[in-house]
Amino acid sequence: MLEAGAIHYRVVPVMLRFLFKKHLTRKARVAAVHDVVDGLNSLDYEAVFRVMTPDAVLVDGNGLKLEGVDAIIDGDRAFREQADRPQILIDTLDHSGDEVLVRGHINSSMPEIDGPVMWRVYFDGLRIARVEITRPPDRMTGPLFAAQREARRAS
Repeated sequence: MLEAGAIHYRVVPVMLRFLFKKHLTRKARVAAVHDVVDGLNSLDYEAVFRVMTPDAVLVDGNGLKLEGVDAIIDGDRAFREQADRPQILIDTLDHSGDEVLVRGHINSSMPEIDGPVMWRVYFDGLRIARVEITRPPDRMTGPLFAAQREARRAS
């Protein structure tokens, strides 16, 4: 019989495995966020492809979406080519359950691009499945750029 407050010797290893696994998962998710940002900034789209799910979604506050990693990469490539390669800088990463909240900013000489950005990143396992972008209303997002590009093509 256990005394009050005593922890059974078989419970401790299970608790430690859970905590260790949770730490590794967080570490891997942080690495995935850094890998996708570094890949986008350096135009290393193979790195982006490796850390995002094939059906990943990038959505902004207006509900505009890029669906699928290929569309995300295509949209980012076109955006960076036309916008003088702005750079995403991460300021903080906070964990919230299975999500990572990324606060940062985009460095650009273009005022409609330069400025703060926040991402809420969702995962499928250790791969990025969804990114929700929050920016001031007068700032460009990837999905907004793609929507404007499609509208220009259609006209």
